Amino acid sequence: MSHDQVIKQMRETLAQLGSEVREGSQHEARSIFLSAAAGAVFALAVSWVAFKFFS
Repeated sequence: MSHDQVIKQMRETLAQLGSEVREGSQHEARSIFLSAAAGAVFALAVSWVAFKFFS
């Protein structure tokens, strides 16, 4: 996936989250956000450990 495609997908996801919040399903949007944040933290931690281990 190219850089532009990733940015486009992120914008679409943010727009979808924004519309869900406006429609009142804040709990669902919050759980999606927390799951995405947890995934990002996990990916950063794994990459940091791999960097420390392999360098």
